[in-house]
Amino acid sequence: MRLYILLFLLTSFAILSLFAQSGVIVVPDSKGMYESFFALRDSTMRHEIGSFTFTGSLIGLSDKTEIREFEVMSQTDHSITLFLDDIKVHITAGSFFRTGRHFSYYGPYGYVYKIDGRSFWGYDGSVPERQIYSIEIFYGQDRVQIPFAAYRDIYEPNFCFRYRLIGKVKCHTRAFLSEDEKRIYVYMLNSRIPSLYEVCWIVTEGSYTGRVVDYAF
Repeated sequence: MRLYILLFLLTSFAILSLFAQSGVIVVPDSKGMYESFFALRDSTMRHEIGSFTFTGSLIGLSDKTEIREFEVMSQTDHSITLFLDDIKVHITAGSFFRTGRHFSYYGPYGYVYKIDGRSFWGYDGSVPERQIYSIEIFYGQDRVQIPFAAYRDIYEPNFCFRYRLIGKVKCHTRAFLSEDEKRIYVYMLNSRIPSLYEVCWIVTEGSYTGRVVDYAF
């Protein structure tokens, strides 16, 4: 656990240094510390999530656990569907709705650091352009819906993009099934540098059980 805390502090320091060197105003940011990978106590989940996340790669967990990855069934600018056997993950997204929202600004710089009184994940300091509308998992005819509260602060989602020269598709939205088939992990690598972050929603035996969120650069 001490190693995890040390790595978390080093990563946070690196982020602050990057902001300072680039001339960007450094705003105190403690969001997600309790949801960080380094705060995850379940050793099985830690090894499974660490096998496919950027944060897990920092401590050498990449590809160290046998989990099955979903394939892309379809994707557009506004939705993506992933599948594995008879399980499907469907995510929709679109424009950010500004109407009725309250924005908190840091100092006189126009830096947005809270939306509706909450810290948020997106492009730091900016009003979001895109948001998630829904996350659903289908087990045959049964449906599990990730609650709105689990993604209300998750902005600038990335689905897939195609390399122009070679035509290869790269997806930043992925899903995984644990070896014992009890857990589904829905993963997204969102926003862009210097605010790139990763989020993983956890569904255990058909019920949403939590998420892990960290910066990812």
